[in-house]
Amino acid sequence: MQAIRCMLVALLALTSAGCTAPAAVACHPTIANMTPPSEPLEFMIGGSSDPAGARAVAPTLNWYGNGAMWVVLPPNGEVIGRLDDKIPPYRMKRGQITWSARQLDGNASVPTQSMTGYGDIGFQAGGPGFPNVGCWQVSYWLAGRDELQFVLRVR
Repeated sequence: MQAIRCMLVALLALTSAGCTAPAAVACHPTIANMTPPSEPLEFMIGGSSDPAGARAVAPTLNWYGNGAMWVVLPPNGEVIGRLDDKIPPYRMKRGQITWSARQLDGNASVPTQSMTGYGDIGFQAGGPGFPNVGCWQVSYWLAGRDELQFVLRVR
């Protein structure tokens, strides 16, 4: 009887161990609203079909960057309804862009990938694609260094 009781206690402990909810991860998307250098700002304005309107709106966007590259992140740091939203960097220095991503609230990741074309300075088309919704930390590198890291909520 004692052996059966021990087995039941052990079985109960094993089955209840898998019933706990995973710890919630708070997602804090990057909302920087930085002031970009004139080069990426003027590039965006110059490429618009409404330069006057773009000149008014472009400075208010969610700009984020460093000495190597700049991006415009989605408002509120959220990508809504798309898993393949593009966030093209504007390169301030010469070099190719690579990127990777890891899910902060799950186990998914996107291995390092390259953005190609468009020369080796200035605008670079492309950006992250995600396998599923969630909270994602994205890293861009210019020429294997000069990392720009940000967080996005994808839903």
